[in-house]
Amino acid sequence: MNIEYIKNHYYFETLTEDHDLSKFSCDSEDLNDFLKNDALNQQKVKLNLTKLCICDGEIVGFVSILSDTIPLKNIRDEETRFNIKPHFTNVSKNKLLPAIKIGRFAIDNKYSGNGLGSHILRNVINNIRYISKNYVGLRFVIVEGYAKAYSFYVIHNNFKNLKKDDEVIINKLEKIIERNPTQTFYLYLDLLKS
Repeated sequence: MNIEYIKNHYYFETLTEDHDLSKFSCDSEDLNDFLKNDALNQQKVKLNLTKLCICDGEIVGFVSILSDTIPLKNIRDEETRFNIKPHFTNVSKNKLLPAIKIGRFAIDNKYSGNGLGSHILRNVINNIRYISKNYVGLRFVIVEGYAKAYSFYVIHNNFKNLKKDDEVIINKLEKIIERNPTQTFYLYLDLLKS
């Protein structure tokens, strides 16, 4: 299938026992294993919700979403921290901010590397933005992205790394990817600034 065709015709469907997951394969065995062995079981006990991206009956990707929080102190942008802080009482020691977490996200190998992942991610974020405007208060989208996916989230899709992940760590990213491509970085996107 042509990537432009997929971008214009895919839709999201909630994972069920009826879906045939056997042909889906991305470049991460961890993500393949999650989709095929854990996603539905976790979904049944409300630990996540997994949405399949389907085009012409084929699973081209998936995203697993759950609720989470992000500590105010971890927000890199000082202006954002300064503007949010007055809305907490002094009793609120941890100052946890509401967020939705993208727990897992993958595109099938046949379709990766052509902008489809960013297109689907923007669609997911737009849906989260709609939820935040109409149904539940939340401001941030967070992800624990693999080191090898760092540029996908940060450079191509405007996520930020946490304040604690200073530039020294980020400057060593290529070495980290070589040594351990599945090392994770906690990243976030501010819905009011994206």
